[in-house]
Amino acid sequence: MDVFLQNFHDIWTLSLLLAACIALPAGIIQGYAGFGGALFAVPFFALLFGPVPGFSIVVILMLFGQSHVFSQAIVKANWREVAPLVGPSTICITLGLLFFVSAEPSFIRGGMGIFILFITVFMIFGWRYNGKRRVLVGVCTGSVAGGITGSFGVPAFPLSAIYFHSSASPPEIIRANVLAALACNLVVGIMGLSLQGVYTVAMVLQALFVGPVFIMGIYMGRYLFGLAPTAWYRIVTYGILICTALILLTS
Repeated sequence: MDVFLQNFHDIWTLSLLLAACIALPAGIIQGYAGFGGALFAVPFFALLFGPVPGFSIVVILMLFGQSHVFSQAIVKANWREVAPLVGPSTICITLGLLFFVSAEPSFIRGGMGIFILFITVFMIFGWRYNGKRRVLVGVCTGSVAGGITGSFGVPAFPLSAIYFHSSASPPEIIRANVLAALACNLVVGIMGLSLQGVYTVAMVLQALFVGPVFIMGIYMGRYLFGLAPTAWYRIVTYGILICTALILLTS
């Protein structure tokens, strides 16, 4: 309680209320599509709290908001498919964070805008990998996605998801592979940020307050999956991502 009172004024700000408003649609996107919630939330959180604190809060929301799903996926996943991507991704995220936490925030925001636009256009055109599933392809995909995520705080996991969806494995295994790899990246991100002393008590408490809103959004997204057409979801989500990327580039 003493810790809470000492950090009260750092926690209860207008930015926290706005973050809670953003966490709801981010959770809906995550629950509806299974990924993309962090890509939606990070640019807004970066504008509210700064790139490093914003990204640091989002990775906590993502890990603990879906912890029960991740635990099931880790058991079901085919780690022979997951490991070639997760290994290089882990290394690149760790190295990228060294740059991320020390770079000029305005430069990071600009980089965020560029990479969010790149990933959004990538998803709009619906590119799929149809080549052979060589280990080298997984290594390259994990390295690129991990490098973008670690260096600029932009969740590039949609690139990794495309690689997994090219597998001939059953749909439930593909989903487990995607979620298991995402869980590993989130753990590595939180550990890397913690080792560099990024997290503060106030930041963790902010994540805990916004977390329930994000989780509620996830359940709403799962419910809407059976009601809202995919085309409608894509138009709205892609439109918002493009707008936020442009805001980051001009802020």
